[in-house]
Amino acid sequence: TLMQSTDQLTLVITGAFTNVALLFRMYPEVKAKIDRLVVMGGSLTGGNMSSVAEFNIYTDPHAAKIVFEAGLPIVMIGLDVTMKALLSYDNIAKLSDVNESGAMLQAVLQHYADNEATGKPMHDVNTLFYLAHPEAFTLTDYWVDVITEGPALGATVADVLGSHHDTTNVAVATDIDVPAFNAWFMSEVATFMK
Repeated sequence: TLMQSTDQLTLVITGAFTNVALLFRMYPEVKAKIDRLVVMGGSLTGGNMSSVAEFNIYTDPHAAKIVFEAGLPIVMIGLDVTMKALLSYDNIAKLSDVNESGAMLQAVLQHYADNEATGKPMHDVNTLFYLAHPEAFTLTDYWVDVITEGPALGATVADVLGSHHDTTNVAVATDIDVPAFNAWFMSEVATFMK
């Protein structure tokens, strides 16, 4: 699909980055067909698999390193925003009134163990919210290294002071408009077919 496209495309990466890293290693020519990568992964402030590592990066840090060093524009939607972009419990309670899809989603969310005080994080869907509403995010450009060994395995470390790199490789989402996220999420569910 990439090679046949007349336009450059945006790739959204969720889960481990293994398939995209293999794509870049086996077919490096596809990079010319990619406009940017929007990835759900990483964190500058702490992890959910270890004290420093986020799940998607932790599961294959070597692949994440390949992707982050591929020389392509990257937007990192990590725990720094996904742990703020909580679908509120009020909105979760309203889902069953929206349509049948909302009722199904509400039932699924009742068994989703990722609970916070004011709602549930919707990690991966934030990549799509970014594509629809980039104005709802605050981005900061950093060079981000992925740690591939030792006790910090899977950590994404930003060169905040610019002391090791004189360039940047990732635009990191550091803040998000949470009410806008909730409104968008609910409006998207409302468009699902019954």
